[in-house]
Amino acid sequence: MAPTDTVAAHGPEGGYDPQAVQAKWQERWAAADPFRAGGADDTRPRKYVLAMFPYPSGDLHMGHAENYLYSDIVARSWRHRGYNVLNPIGWDSFGLPAENAAIKRGADPREWTYANIDQQKAGFRSYGVSFDWNRVLHTSDPEYYQWNQWLFQRLFERGLAYRKESPVNWCPVDQTVLANEQVVDGHCERCGAEVIKKKLTQWYFRITDYADRLLDDLNQLEGFWPHKVIQMQRNWIGRSVGADIDFEIEGRDEKVTVFSTRPDTLYGATFMVVAPDSDLAAELASGSTPDVQSAFRDYLETVQKQTEIERQNTDRPKTGVFLDRYAVNPINGERLPIWAADYVLADYGHGAVMAVPAHDQRDLDFAREFGLPIRVVVDTTAPATGAIPVIGEDGPLSEDADDIESIDPAKTGVALTGEGRLINSGSLDGLSKRNAIARITEILETAGTGRASKSYRLRDWLISRQRFWGTPIPMVHTEDGRIVPVPEDELPVRLPDAHGLDLAPKGTSPLGGASEWMATTDPETGDPALRDPDTMDTFVDSSWYFLRFLSPGNDSVAFDPAEAQRWAPVDFYIGGVEHAILHLLYARFITKVLFDMGLVDFTEPFSSLINQGMVILGGSKMSKSKGNLVLFHEELATHGADALRVALAFAGPVEDDKDWA
Repeated sequence: MAPTDTVAAHGPEGGYDPQAVQAKWQERWAAADPFRAGGADDTRPRKYVLAMFPYPSGDLHMGHAENYLYSDIVARSWRHRGYNVLNPIGWDSFGLPAENAAIKRGADPREWTYANIDQQKAGFRSYGVSFDWNRVLHTSDPEYYQWNQWLFQRLFERGLAYRKESPVNWCPVDQTVLANEQVVDGHCERCGAEVIKKKLTQWYFRITDYADRLLDDLNQLEGFWPHKVIQMQRNWIGRSVGADIDFEIEGRDEKVTVFSTRPDTLYGATFMVVAPDSDLAAELASGSTPDVQSAFRDYLETVQKQTEIERQNTDRPKTGVFLDRYAVNPINGERLPIWAADYVLADYGHGAVMAVPAHDQRDLDFAREFGLPIRVVVDTTAPATGAIPVIGEDGPLSEDADDIESIDPAKTGVALTGEGRLINSGSLDGLSKRNAIARITEILETAGTGRASKSYRLRDWLISRQRFWGTPIPMVHTEDGRIVPVPEDELPVRLPDAHGLDLAPKGTSPLGGASEWMATTDPETGDPALRDPDTMDTFVDSSWYFLRFLSPGNDSVAFDPAEAQRWAPVDFYIGGVEHAILHLLYARFITKVLFDMGLVDFTEPFSSLINQGMVILGGSKMSKSKGNLVLFHEELATHGADALRVALAFAGPVEDDKDWA
């Protein structure tokens, strides 16, 4: 047959009919199942390719078209090179969009969710992506979230899941708590509302126990993950090395521990600052005069309206309240006035800092604002290395005393943060920063007033959500105050029917209103008890889903360790850079926990990571509000899958944004 005859066979009047071509091959693929991963008896070398699974928020969009095209190109390439390739698909189907849509329509979130999944499945099949359709999963299926509950209980047994009261990030629109990672510039990363602080008792995963491993193991990923992502994770974990220093508080039996990365500057501490929203500040204020208590209450009310981002802004004027209490410097016995100030956060270190205004800019700004002493203890004009210059009595190390005078922070308003030699610091005089830190730590440890320590920016993972459409937390609250796991043979704890429940956000979980569902029994005594009304953060769902793809139909285990040994970790993972901290950090944490449990033989879930760019239009991100949407299904219907795929594949480098114009 001539080439023109071949074209003519595809459509009327000799034209190319993409729909006819697609229908032909989709029918053949459905019959032959050519993209099914080989079983245990398949001796070909294996590759696991995965694109971050979609949320079923409606029809597929151009971002989906790009993301799953790239993973498909890699999967097909490896198949043609003789590999046994696993390329599965699933849906991250719990979460607020489904619940909010259900509230708007007066429907069950299940109806909206699974209707969208069906629509997206049809779109993927039309697009011709080579998924293994035998391994489909939906995180909102009880067959999936049963294993979220199983995982929660394993963490609880290991002391990695716990409950505590603390100030949390609260979204006043979605009426639920947010993890620190879900707050972007002081706003909810989902709805954009300004986040406030609220004190609640919540469930946490103790991710900070893995902080060092999460940080150090990033070295394994250099050259295989984008450097930007690795750096973002390093910055988020934010390890600081220094010392914990114990300060006595006049009129208080228990000492206050302060973490400092610069214990060498202890002689330069002239006051102490505590976070106004900390329990310590409230306690210290309560032991002060009525005037101080009143001023503190007013100040605290103001601070609670601020976001952490605002409080950390270095350009803001410094504010605070003197608590009329004093700490005692353990190295020289000086009395240090204690202030509550908003630039200190309750969950950093121990919620209190020793203020060394000569060598810390925020402390200096505060000291100048309130007329507090400023004492230079590091001569930054002196060399930090080499021979130690001769030291005059209480004099600077440099030859010219005017060198210190010309950069005096009290006059210039600029803190001395550079390297140098210690002055005005007793036996530390003349030492470099590094040597002085080692020496002061040794002195503190000998005196029992301090010790070497580390602090992290990373906070434990807050997983409680006060919403309906998520995994129920599998714990029971007994009449005598105990909190115990639901027996494993009773998992999954299934969500109740949403019909008849008020799902509207109100600050408490809608599940609390499902009285029949809430009522249960104490597994140990048989007495009446209540279920936990909260659901889990949906990032729990996605923290281990790549392993469930290995055993999607197995109802006896979350995943088969033998299958994990065959296929995992993922060889090629692709998704947006917006998940650089949230999803990837949590997946790395859960993988390390599973490794410690002996269930996997690797410590990093994704061997290679690619961040694709966005598909934009006219230089802007597509959005309904801008009126610049290009609809996937319209492009597919007009031009066909092949043309759409080729256009995206050759539009530019994977990592770059592609302007559809």
